[in-house]
Amino acid sequence: MRGGPARTCQAHAVSDLAHTMVVCGLISGTQPFTLLGMFLVLAGDRGSRAVWWYLFGAFSVQFVIVLALGLLVGGTVDEGSTPGRSLVGLRIAAGLALVVLGLWLRRRPATEPPAMPKVFDRLNDLSAGGAFVAGIAIADYQGSMLAAAALATADVARSTQVGAWVLYALFATGIPVAATVAVIRSARAKGDLQRALDWVMRNRRALGSWICLVGGLALAADGLVTLATTG
Repeated sequence: MRGGPARTCQAHAVSDLAHTMVVCGLISGTQPFTLLGMFLVLAGDRGSRAVWWYLFGAFSVQFVIVLALGLLVGGTVDEGSTPGRSLVGLRIAAGLALVVLGLWLRRRPATEPPAMPKVFDRLNDLSAGGAFVAGIAIADYQGSMLAAAALATADVARSTQVGAWVLYALFATGIPVAATVAVIRSARAKGDLQRALDWVMRNRRALGSWICLVGGLALAADGLVTLATTG
Protein backbone atom coordinates (compact mmCIF):
# COMPACT_ATOMS: atom_id res chain seq x y z
CA MET A 1 0.00 0.00 0.00
CA ARG A 2 2.99 2.31 0.54
CA GLY A 3 3.51 2.63 -3.15
CA GLY A 4 -0.12 3.53 -3.78
CA PRO A 5 0.11 7.34 -3.38
CA ALA A 6 3.45 7.44 -5.21
CA ARG A 7 2.08 5.44 -8.13
CA THR A 8 -1.01 7.66 -8.24
CA CYS A 9 1.14 10.79 -8.28
CA GLN A 10 3.34 9.35 -11.03
CA ALA A 11 0.33 8.35 -13.12
CA HIS A 12 -1.08 11.86 -12.74
CA ALA A 13 2.25 13.37 -13.85
CA VAL A 14 2.34 11.15 -16.94
CA SER A 15 -1.28 11.93 -17.82
CA ASP A 16 -0.79 15.67 -17.35
CA LEU A 17 2.38 15.63 -19.47
CA ALA A 18 0.65 13.67 -22.25
CA HIS A 19 -2.26 16.11 -22.33
CA THR A 20 0.08 19.10 -22.49
CA MET A 21 2.17 17.56 -25.27
CA VAL A 22 -0.96 16.89 -27.35
CA VAL A 23 -2.07 20.52 -26.96
CA CYS A 24 1.40 21.85 -27.83
CA GLY A 25 1.62 19.46 -30.77
CA LEU A 26 -1.71 20.67 -32.12
CA ILE A 27 -0.56 24.29 -31.81
CA SER A 28 2.64 23.54 -33.73
CA GLY A 29 0.93 21.32 -36.28
CA THR A 30 -1.76 23.87 -37.12
CA GLN A 31 0.45 26.97 -37.05
CA PRO A 32 -1.05 29.05 -39.90
CA PHE A 33 2.20 30.47 -41.28
CA THR A 34 3.94 27.09 -41.22
CA LEU A 35 1.08 25.38 -43.08
CA LEU A 36 0.70 28.20 -45.56
CA GLY A 37 4.42 28.16 -46.29
CA MET A 38 4.27 24.40 -46.76
CA PHE A 39 1.50 24.63 -49.36
CA LEU A 40 3.29 27.43 -51.20
CA VAL A 41 6.47 25.35 -51.39
CA LEU A 42 4.42 22.37 -52.55
CA ALA A 43 2.80 24.44 -55.30
CA GLY A 44 6.19 25.40 -56.76
CA ASP A 45 7.90 23.78 -59.75
CA ARG A 46 10.06 21.61 -57.48
CA GLY A 47 7.44 21.37 -54.76
CA SER A 48 7.04 17.60 -54.49
CA ARG A 49 10.70 17.31 -53.50
CA ALA A 50 11.32 20.64 -51.78
CA VAL A 51 8.34 20.26 -49.44
CA TRP A 52 10.00 17.33 -47.67
CA TRP A 53 13.09 19.42 -46.99
CA TYR A 54 10.80 22.16 -45.71
CA LEU A 55 9.12 19.72 -43.32
CA PHE A 56 12.50 18.32 -42.28
CA GLY A 57 13.62 21.83 -41.37
CA ALA A 58 10.54 22.32 -39.20
CA PHE A 59 11.03 18.86 -37.67
CA SER A 60 14.65 19.76 -36.82
CA VAL A 61 13.40 22.66 -34.71
CA GLN A 62 11.07 20.33 -32.83
CA PHE A 63 13.83 17.78 -32.34
CA VAL A 64 16.39 20.23 -31.00
CA ILE A 65 14.10 22.32 -28.82
CA VAL A 66 11.74 19.70 -27.45
CA LEU A 67 13.79 16.52 -27.26
CA ALA A 68 17.34 17.79 -26.71
CA LEU A 69 16.39 20.66 -24.40
CA GLY A 70 13.65 18.65 -22.73
CA LEU A 71 15.97 15.72 -21.95
CA LEU A 72 18.69 18.11 -20.77
CA VAL A 73 16.52 19.88 -18.22
CA GLY A 74 13.67 17.38 -17.94
CA GLY A 75 12.39 16.95 -14.40
CA THR A 76 14.84 19.51 -12.95
CA VAL A 77 12.13 22.02 -12.05
CA ASP A 78 9.56 21.12 -9.40
CA GLU A 79 6.13 21.85 -10.78
CA GLY A 80 4.95 23.02 -7.36
CA SER A 81 7.88 25.40 -6.88
CA THR A 82 7.90 29.07 -7.85
CA PRO A 83 9.92 28.50 -11.07
CA GLY A 84 7.70 25.54 -11.97
CA ARG A 85 4.50 27.49 -11.42
CA SER A 86 6.00 30.34 -13.42
CA LEU A 87 6.50 28.00 -16.38
CA VAL A 88 2.90 26.86 -16.09
CA GLY A 89 1.86 30.50 -15.86
CA LEU A 90 3.80 31.14 -19.06
CA ARG A 91 1.71 28.44 -20.70
CA ILE A 92 -1.47 30.18 -19.58
CA ALA A 93 -0.16 33.57 -20.73
CA ALA A 94 0.72 32.16 -24.15
CA GLY A 95 -2.77 30.71 -24.45
CA LEU A 96 -4.38 34.02 -23.54
CA ALA A 97 -2.10 35.82 -26.01
CA LEU A 98 -3.30 33.47 -28.75
CA VAL A 99 -6.92 34.21 -27.79
CA VAL A 100 -6.26 37.96 -28.00
CA LEU A 101 -4.56 37.49 -31.37
CA GLY A 102 -7.51 35.42 -32.58
CA LEU A 103 -9.94 38.15 -31.55
CA TRP A 104 -7.78 40.81 -33.20
CA LEU A 105 -7.71 38.86 -36.46
CA ARG A 106 -11.50 38.90 -36.52
CA ARG A 107 -11.48 42.69 -36.86
CA ARG A 108 -11.76 44.16 -40.32
CA PRO A 109 -8.34 45.53 -41.38
CA ALA A 110 -8.03 49.27 -41.88
CA THR A 111 -6.47 48.74 -45.34
CA GLU A 112 -6.95 45.91 -47.81
CA PRO A 113 -4.16 43.36 -47.20
CA PRO A 114 -2.06 42.21 -50.18
CA ALA A 115 -3.11 39.02 -51.93
CA MET A 116 0.21 37.44 -51.01
CA PRO A 117 2.29 38.59 -47.99
CA LYS A 118 5.80 39.60 -49.05
CA VAL A 119 7.34 37.12 -46.62
CA PHE A 120 6.01 34.26 -48.79
CA ASP A 121 7.04 35.67 -52.19
CA ARG A 122 10.12 33.44 -52.55
CA LEU A 123 8.61 30.13 -51.49
CA ASN A 124 7.31 29.14 -54.91
CA ASP A 125 10.59 27.90 -56.38
CA LEU A 126 13.00 26.84 -53.65
CA SER A 127 15.92 24.45 -53.86
CA ALA A 128 16.24 21.67 -51.30
CA GLY A 129 18.59 23.74 -49.15
CA GLY A 130 16.40 26.81 -49.41
CA ALA A 131 13.33 24.81 -48.43
CA PHE A 132 15.17 23.39 -45.41
CA VAL A 133 16.15 26.87 -44.24
CA ALA A 134 12.60 28.11 -44.85
CA GLY A 135 11.23 25.26 -42.75
CA ILE A 136 13.50 26.27 -39.86
CA ALA A 137 12.59 29.95 -40.23
CA ILE A 138 8.81 29.47 -40.44
CA ALA A 139 8.55 26.59 -37.96
CA ASP A 140 6.41 27.04 -34.86
CA TYR A 141 8.65 27.94 -31.94
CA GLN A 142 5.90 28.71 -29.44
CA GLY A 143 4.48 25.20 -29.19
CA SER A 144 7.93 23.59 -29.11
CA MET A 145 9.19 25.90 -26.34
CA LEU A 146 6.08 25.28 -24.27
CA ALA A 147 6.48 21.53 -24.80
CA ALA A 148 10.11 21.75 -23.63
CA ALA A 149 8.98 23.73 -20.57
CA ALA A 150 6.42 21.01 -19.80
CA LEU A 151 9.19 18.40 -19.92
CA ALA A 152 11.30 20.55 -17.59
CA THR A 153 8.62 20.40 -14.89
CA ALA A 154 7.59 16.77 -15.43
CA ASP A 155 9.06 14.38 -12.86
CA VAL A 156 8.85 11.26 -15.03
CA ALA A 157 11.20 8.57 -16.29
CA ARG A 158 13.48 9.21 -19.25
CA SER A 159 11.54 6.75 -21.40
CA THR A 160 8.35 8.66 -20.62
CA GLN A 161 10.04 11.91 -21.66
CA VAL A 162 10.98 10.39 -25.02
CA GLY A 163 7.46 9.02 -25.41
CA ALA A 164 6.06 12.48 -24.66
CA TRP A 165 8.22 13.97 -27.41
CA VAL A 166 7.00 11.30 -29.83
CA LEU A 167 3.44 12.24 -28.91
CA TYR A 168 4.19 15.92 -29.53
CA ALA A 169 5.89 15.18 -32.88
CA LEU A 170 2.97 12.95 -33.91
CA PHE A 171 0.76 16.04 -34.02
CA ALA A 172 3.31 18.79 -34.70
CA THR A 173 4.85 17.00 -37.70
CA GLY A 174 2.18 14.42 -38.43
CA ILE A 175 -0.51 16.95 -39.35
CA PRO A 176 1.50 18.74 -42.09
CA VAL A 177 2.98 15.45 -43.32
CA ALA A 178 -0.49 13.92 -43.65
CA ALA A 179 -1.68 16.99 -45.57
CA THR A 180 1.36 16.81 -47.87
CA VAL A 181 0.90 13.10 -48.58
CA ALA A 182 -2.79 13.62 -49.32
CA VAL A 183 -2.01 16.35 -51.86
CA ILE A 184 0.87 14.51 -53.55
CA ARG A 185 -1.04 11.23 -53.86
CA SER A 186 -4.17 12.84 -55.24
CA ALA A 187 -3.81 14.12 -58.78
CA ARG A 188 -7.00 16.14 -58.43
CA ALA A 189 -5.87 17.69 -55.13
CA LYS A 190 -2.54 18.61 -56.69
CA GLY A 191 -4.29 20.12 -59.69
CA ASP A 192 -6.59 22.14 -57.46
CA LEU A 193 -3.81 23.21 -55.11
CA GLN A 194 -3.52 26.71 -56.57
CA ARG A 195 -7.27 27.23 -56.27
CA ALA A 196 -7.15 26.05 -52.67
CA LEU A 197 -4.23 28.38 -51.97
CA ASP A 198 -6.17 31.31 -53.40
CA TRP A 199 -9.07 30.46 -51.09
CA VAL A 200 -6.78 30.17 -48.08
CA MET A 201 -5.14 33.50 -48.86
CA ARG A 202 -8.53 35.22 -49.16
CA ASN A 203 -9.68 33.76 -45.86
CA ARG A 204 -6.38 33.63 -44.01
CA ARG A 205 -7.45 36.06 -41.28
CA ALA A 206 -10.60 34.07 -40.46
CA LEU A 207 -8.71 30.76 -40.52
CA GLY A 208 -5.90 32.15 -38.39
CA SER A 209 -8.44 33.59 -35.98
CA TRP A 210 -10.18 30.27 -35.36
CA ILE A 211 -6.89 28.39 -35.01
CA CYS A 212 -5.60 30.93 -32.49
CA LEU A 213 -8.85 30.96 -30.52
CA VAL A 214 -9.17 27.18 -30.26
CA GLY A 215 -5.47 26.60 -29.61
CA GLY A 216 -5.24 29.45 -27.11
CA LEU A 217 -8.25 28.31 -25.11
CA ALA A 218 -6.94 24.73 -25.02
CA LEU A 219 -3.48 25.88 -23.90
CA ALA A 220 -4.80 28.23 -21.21
CA ALA A 221 -7.21 25.57 -19.92
CA ASP A 222 -4.39 23.02 -19.78
CA GLY A 223 -2.27 25.40 -17.71
CA LEU A 224 -5.14 26.22 -15.35
CA VAL A 225 -5.85 22.53 -14.77
CA THR A 226 -2.15 21.96 -14.02
CA LEU A 227 -2.09 24.83 -11.51
CA ALA A 228 -5.27 23.58 -9.86
CA THR A 229 -3.96 20.04 -9.45
CA THR A 230 -0.54 21.08 -8.13
CA GLY A 231 -1.71 23.92 -5.93
